Amino acid sequence: MIESYPFKLALITNRHLVKNVPLIKLVEGALKGGVDAVILREPDLSPKALVVVSREFRKVTRDYNAKLIVKDRIDVALISEADGVQLGADSITPSYARKIWSGLIGYSAHSEREIRELENHVDYFILSPLFYTRSKPFSKPIGLEKFVEIASKAKKPIYPLGGIDLDKVVKLKEAGINVAVIMSAFYRDDPFVMASKIRSVFEEVS
Repeated sequence: MIESYPFKLALITNRHLVKNVPLIKLVEGALKGGVDAVILREPDLSPKALVVVSREFRKVTRDYNAKLIVKDRIDVALISEADGVQLGADSITPSYARKIWSGLIGYSAHSEREIRELENHVDYFILSPLFYTRSKPFSKPIGLEKFVEIASKAKKPIYPLGGIDLDKVVKLKEAGINVAVIMSAFYRDDPFVMASKIRSVFEEVS
């Protein structure tokens, strides 16, 4: 039986996509709209700057009863009292992470093989790219049908990521998927409106 999902709708941060507004304000708008997890992913920030940013995000996520997840940096996650860390192929392994981290451990996967190998060591997966995305133009999309197949066999929750906008959310819902991790769509449109509409689709009774 698949374990329960730790969150429904997550936003991945990318300050380079923000225009005319501080990143923290954009994220707060998304939180107001229904985002219940923020994945802090700013790989080009120094550790000192990342600590400052993570503490700001910890405050605003707590204000909205949402989870804060830090990409890779367990030290930053500890300092900011985050809820989870998001690991990937270039991170320390989940089994090593568990030696020093007691919170959520997510893993960014790109194949079914990775999920099979690691599902006893993590709490959830983010599988990408689900659809074509301009951020990874040369990566072959997994596709909705294959994603559903993989998720149905997994022991742990799997979130879709990649090329998801409001139209694609409707397709997810039709396929029985009521969760998502999203980055670019929140930066192209009003984050409050986008999050509100996505949550409305997910929570609509079929």
